[in-house]
Amino acid sequence: VSFLRANKDAFAWEAADLVGVPRGVIEHHLMVCPNARPVKQKARRQAPKK
Repeated sequence: VSFLRANKDAFAWEAADLVGVPRGVIEHHLMVCPNARPVKQKARRQAPKK
């Protein structure tokens, strides 16, 4: 935590902080078929001892 607080100027908290950075570098896109239906995954449970 102390490392993050000491280097907080390296993080961008708002879009206005990213002046000069190309939008293609900042954004990411998921290659998902727009016609695909979402599928709910089965819940993963841990053993009670854990």
